[in-house]
Amino acid sequence: MIDRENGEEDVQIEECAVCGGDIIIDAFCEEEDVVYCNDCEAEYLIRSLDPIRLKLLDEEDSDDEDNFDEEYED
Repeated sequence: MIDRENGEEDVQIEECAVCGGDIIIDAFCEEEDVVYCNDCEAEYLIRSLDPIRLKLLDEEDSDDEDNFDEEYED
């Protein structure tokens, strides 16, 4: 749990699109870093910090698999 009273005010919390859990983005995070949901461990890529934009990495992987199948169908 985040303790905002003990100097952690630079922490932002986003909601996980998969489970609704917390994704913690602290002051040390930068664009293109990977962050995780605390509940389901889904991975997100930070696309922008102001405003915060996250991309679910599992979506990217499934798109690649779909394209791979289409390229090699006879």
